[in-house]
Amino acid sequence: MRAPSHLTALLGLLMVACGGAGDATGAAQSAGAAQPAAEPEAEPEKVGYDLRRLRPANDEPLVKTFERMHAQARAEGKQIAMLFSAEWCERCRRLELELGNLHPAGDIAHVRILELVEEDWEQALRMNELELLRQRWDVTKGTYPLFVVLDDEGRKIEEMKEAVDRLEHAGQEATVATWFRGLRAS
Repeated sequence: MRAPSHLTALLGLLMVACGGAGDATGAAQSAGAAQPAAEPEAEPEKVGYDLRRLRPANDEPLVKTFERMHAQARAEGKQIAMLFSAEWCERCRRLELELGNLHPAGDIAHVRILELVEEDWEQALRMNELELLRQRWDVTKGTYPLFVVLDDEGRKIEEMKEAVDRLEHAGQEATVATWFRGLRAS
């Protein structure tokens, strides 16, 4: 039994409209639609600085707190930077603004900053502990900020002022993120 001609015509139109066989244009459009359009490159994930403020706690000496937190960070694969600052210090406040920014994770996420703020230790009458720890990396008293990157054993690799001079000499932007990104490469 043959289908009536109007049914055959209707089936033919449906085949063409749906990109069926015999329609080169429909087949090409279907093939093009099957391939996803190239997506623009995704922005790298941005994160904040891994900053831990060390405050007097219980009776644990600051040196023990530092050693514990250094070991924990190393176990997590983090490099340590020590930041000594004070609330009265204008340069410290500007640095704090930078440390509130987001950057690509690949630039800064591998560094943990341990911060000691003078006033926290002064109020607890434990400034001698802060000064003793600080003297591991700089014997100058009362100059802020002191911001140093440490090696696995806790020895100074580079201080921020040294990093700024080095980066500027190399024609690079002298920022904390640039400094930290360079640590990953070395």
